[in-house]
Amino acid sequence: MKIVYWSPVHGQAGTTSNMLISALIAGILYKKKCLLMHTHFMLNNLEAPLVGSNAKNAGSSGYFQDVGLDALVRSFKAGKLTKEDLENCCISIPNTKVSLLPGTSKSNQVSFEYEMDMVIRKLLCAMEELVDIVFVDVCSGNHPLSHKILEASDVIVINLSQNTGLMESCLSGYPNFVKKKVFYLIGCYDGNSKYNISNIRRYYRRYIKNGNSGVIPYNTSFRDALCDGRVAEFVKDNLGCSKYDENLFFIEEAKKVTEKIGKLAGIEIAIEESKERDELSTW
Repeated sequence: MKIVYWSPVHGQAGTTSNMLISALIAGILYKKKCLLMHTHFMLNNLEAPLVGSNAKNAGSSGYFQDVGLDALVRSFKAGKLTKEDLENCCISIPNTKVSLLPGTSKSNQVSFEYEMDMVIRKLLCAMEELVDIVFVDVCSGNHPLSHKILEASDVIVINLSQNTGLMESCLSGYPNFVKKKVFYLIGCYDGNSKYNISNIRRYYRRYIKNGNSGVIPYNTSFRDALCDGRVAEFVKDNLGCSKYDENLFFIEEAKKVTEKIGKLAGIEIAIEESKERDELSTW
């Protein structure tokens, strides 16, 4: 199953962090084997929140030299991709079923995107045979490589802000999305805004409905965890938080989003509440 996260514009909707929280919930709480990757040319869009300072120093330390997308493409070109190949090229996130495939370390963007254009469809198909869900964070906007990946996806998660101008542009300018399973995700969400999710669903009811939309609220602790490279620890620490916890609303909305996307994708991601409490209490 290939779930692709995309936004019409860069830097407004928290696309990468939205994908991170859903993938970690799917891997930690719902026990799905998840692979996270991105096709951005620069490193650290996805890496730093998961592996911290190692990602920040990757360029000089060679931390990603023998792992990552470049290494996986080399293995893929050499023959059929195996489970061992994939595991060797990924970084496993401790105490989760989530693996990170670091992005390219190539210095030439044209060369990188040309190679990706040649192999990405077959590579994604090979990877999805080895894990439950492949989460892909692609470049925003009208990017040729992103469009190729979107066409190969099973579900597209369109990441939006509460900027109605952006929504109007997206919904009117990308009609091909109606041919795909689409989920509309409002990131950095402010529930006090006039443009809350209920009003958004009402204004854009032709496209955005309860079953294919959700929100990831703005949360200070989550943003700090992203910066500190401990986002997996934040999720594990807060999945079982009490009803009085300041992070409850954020976590509950993120769970709803993950479950809705899973349902849209045809993936069963629900567990018994009692089992959830038992497992969370053991961490």
